[in-house]
Amino acid sequence: MADPTSNLATFLDDTNKYFGFEKAEMQGLLTALLVMAVIVSSKELFVDAPTFSILMINFLKTLFNSFLILTLSFAVYQTAQRLTAIRGGLKPEWRVWIYGLAIGLILAFVSRGKLWFLAPGGLIVYHMAGHRIGSFRAGLNYWPLGLAAIMGPMCCVVLAIIFKILSGVFPANPLILQAMYINIWLAVVNLIPIPPLEGSVMFFASRMVYIFAFALAAGTALSLYFFNIWISLLIGLVAGIALWQLLYWTIEKN
Repeated sequence: MADPTSNLATFLDDTNKYFGFEKAEMQGLLTALLVMAVIVSSKELFVDAPTFSILMINFLKTLFNSFLILTLSFAVYQTAQRLTAIRGGLKPEWRVWIYGLAIGLILAFVSRGKLWFLAPGGLIVYHMAGHRIGSFRAGLNYWPLGLAAIMGPMCCVVLAIIFKILSGVFPANPLILQAMYINIWLAVVNLIPIPPLEGSVMFFASRMVYIFAFALAAGTALSLYFFNIWISLLIGLVAGIALWQLLYWTIEKN
């Protein structure tokens, strides 16, 4: 039987070695955060203001607040992904998706700031063979990668729920609602099964797990716009079970 203490020590050592970001990753993350902040703040550019100066002040204020919220949210997003990948014997790396950011900017301005397509990039991993010796199917496969990838969007759902709770405690604080909306869009968009988004990785790992996770996360997150937490969770759970059953009986069973 493996020694839990030894496993923990190995995990902590691997985390110390492989958790950090390379220079190219940091540059990509900074670019993605700035572009996403512009996307989220773009609605301020289409609001009627007495003067151009006031319009720009409101835009820059929203841009700054959005950048801080996105930085916090993406820090949690990346931490969950990287720790899960390292635990699975994989070295994580994040790469910016320039086309996704460009699409997000175009959609934001076409929709006058109402549509936030927050698709900054995706997780890739490197197989650390020595760290996976003794694991079931020790070679590189989609399941551990899919599990690591999906942890980011699922953490955004948790953050959206936390900010929903805080919005009830501090109802007059618009930043809390802004943080909830940002995490809802981050979760839903990045679960779309389009490479290199996280949803595509889990889709190839397991369609059954993907469809349940996507429906649960999207149903819960989007419902937070209109309902309380418990109703939102119930809607997400029902949506997950319903789509899982639909996929099983129409495709997977055959």
